[in-house]
Amino acid sequence: MKTVVNKGLIAAALLLATAGVTFAQGTALEIGGFVRETLPGLSTSAAYLELKNHAREGRSLTGVEIAQSAQALASLHTTVERDGISRMRPVEALAIPAGQSVKMAPGGLHVMLEGVKLRAGDNLSLRLLFANGEIREVVLPVRGLQADSEHHHHHQHG
Repeated sequence: MKTVVNKGLIAAALLLATAGVTFAQGTALEIGGFVRETLPGLSTSAAYLELKNHAREGRSLTGVEIAQSAQALASLHTTVERDGISRMRPVEALAIPAGQSVKMAPGGLHVMLEGVKLRAGDNLSLRLLFANGEIREVVLPVRGLQADSEHHHHHQHG
C-alpha cells in the first residue's frame, strides 16, 4: 500500500513540476504572458506573450485566435517608429528559434486584440496557431494599466 501511495505522490509531483510546459514529440514549448485591460469606451487591447522554445527545431507562430469569442479578432503586430511617429504593422509569422525565447513587450511585438472588453483580474484564453499545424491554448491574466506600468518600472534585467 505504501508503494502505491508513494508512486501516486511521485506522479502528482511530476505533473505539477511540468505544469505550464508542454511536451510534443520530445520537445517543449513554454508559454506565458499577460493582457492589458481595455480603456473605458474602447474595445481594443494587446496581449504580450513570452514563448520559450526548448526544442531542437525552430517554430513559427502564424496566428492567434480569441478562444472565447468568434466576433473578436486577434492578430500579430509590431510597432515601428518612423519620423517620430509610432505605427503598428501586421506580422505574418513570428519565428521562435530552437533553444531560444521571444518576448513580446509594449512598444514592440504584441498580439492586437479587437472587439474585447477586459478588466483587470479577468483571464483571456488565446489559441496559438503554429506553422507545423500545432494549436495551443493559453490562458493569460488581464492586468490593470497601473499594475503594468509599475511592473515595468520596477523590473530590472541582470
